[in-house]
Amino acid sequence: MAAVLDGQRQAFGHLVNRYQGMVYRVCFKITGEAESAKDMAQEVFIKAYKALPSFRGQSSFSTWLYRIAYRTCLDWKRANDREWRHRTAADYTENDVVSPHTPEQETLRKETSQELDRNLNNLAEPYRSVVQLYYFQHHSYQEIAEQKGISVKTVESQLYRARQMMRKLGEEWR
Repeated sequence: MAAVLDGQRQAFGHLVNRYQGMVYRVCFKITGEAESAKDMAQEVFIKAYKALPSFRGQSSFSTWLYRIAYRTCLDWKRANDREWRHRTAADYTENDVVSPHTPEQETLRKETSQELDRNLNNLAEPYRSVVQLYYFQHHSYQEIAEQKGISVKTVESQLYRARQMMRKLGEEWR
């Protein structure tokens, strides 16, 4: 970062290489579309480059960049008024590894995962993103608070309310 701030533009490429996966994942989860996620990730890095002089170091660079990605993509979502409901359980669980489960167990697992996905997508923001960060990306309350720019108590409250909503929809979160 110091090199970029000293005017060495090519040094920003190292930051892009290091964080492009994280930024793309954030963008994809919000947009739900590979092409839109690529476009948004590119926009995030442009915004980050322009805002780099304002980075104060009060949080880690990745947290700062995550916030830019999150807010940029939410703005895109609002502007395009798209729904997240078209995503599938595959976004969370599919991989190319052969399953050790029987076909019946695998079918039951997929059905449960699809139900979880539907229920998760029925949650309103900010509850959906807090659940994703805590349960799927395994972030701590403190990390979530820093990334979203909210207090730890707000994170706790949002997770509590999200669990209540999910219980009403038939899902138990533990």
